[in-house]
Order: sequence, then structure tokens, then C-alpha cells
Amino acid sequence: MLGRTHQLIGLTTGFTVYLLSNPVGYQPAMVFAVLMLSHFLALLPDVDQPLCDFWRGIPAGKYLGKISGSLLSHRNLTHSLLGAGLVWWLLTWLGAKVPAQWGLDIFLLTRVSMAAYLSHLVADMVTVEGVPLFFPMQHMFGIPPHPFQGLRIITGKWFENLIVFPAVTILFIYIVYSYWGLIHQLLL
Repeated sequence: MLGRTHQLIGLTTGFTVYLLSNPVGYQPAMVFAVLMLSHFLALLPDVDQPLCDFWRGIPAGKYLGKISGSLLSHRNLTHSLLGAGLVWWLLTWLGAKVPAQWGLDIFLLTRVSMAAYLSHLVADMVTVEGVPLFFPMQHMFGIPPHPFQGLRIITGKWFENLIVFPAVTILFIYIVYSYWGLIHQLLL
């Protein structure tokens, strides 16, 4: 899938996980952290591509992307459960470094981040190529499985652009509308 589709799916997934956790009170820092982490973690599996949207969103990304692209092959480690486990470990380690006075629920932010990360893997599973879910095994897993793999989406083509992206956009708007009272309480 395209980066913008992954971003929107990740934002929708991460924000929904956050809203379903029943947050209470004034939490603008948490809302901001949820949206930022959902945005970046949904793009993180594509760090193995030098020109991906993740690298465009950070300082010196152009140079870091070239280094990463030379070290990693696309849709290998970062598109697997092993890669997700490494990201979870890294997030847990980084979360322990966050000062308590920031008022962030690190456990919840880790769940939100992992939901956004895993949404990328699931979205790529519905594409023609699939993902190596059990890397280092090279078998590519996809939805739907064999013998129906002909129903999978071709990245960047009409179905993604005219059906998937608008459908996820409508879903995101619906979630924001449905939880507007809670969102208002969290921000104001």
C-alpha cells in the first residue's frame, strides 16, 4: 500500500485503540502523542526503503534512508512478527526513559504504537506481494490465502485509491464523530 494509506490506517487504528481504552480527564499531551506515534509507527515498517514517507518526515531522513535502504531488503525483517517484537522492545525501553511529569501513559502509548505498526503489516498482507510474517522464513503470507490470492490489491492502483483510501477516510471521520464528546473532554 502507499504511504498515505498506511498513515490513515495507522491513525485510525491507533486513535481507535486509544479511545476504546476509556481515557478520562484533560489529556492533550496524550492525544498529541497518540496521533504522532500512530502516524510514524504506521510508516515504520517501510524504513527499508530509502525514499519512504517515514524518512521524509524526520530531519536528515534523506541520508538515514539511504543507509537503511542499503542494510535492509524491502518486506523482510520490518514486515514480520520478529520485527514487530523488536519494535515493541524498543518502545518499551524508550518508554522507561520518559519522565513521569509528562503525564503520559506509556503502557497505553506502546499498545497504540504497536496497533499502528501491525496495521501496516495487515494492510500489506492484502496486497499481491504479501509479507514474510515469520521472517527469517521467506514464505510470503497474504489475505486472502492461496488459492484466492488473485483477489489481493495491487499497490497504488485503482482499488486502493478509489475504494480503500476513501473507505478508511470515512471510517476515521465516523470514529471522530462518534467519540466527539470524549475527544472534546480530552482536549478542552
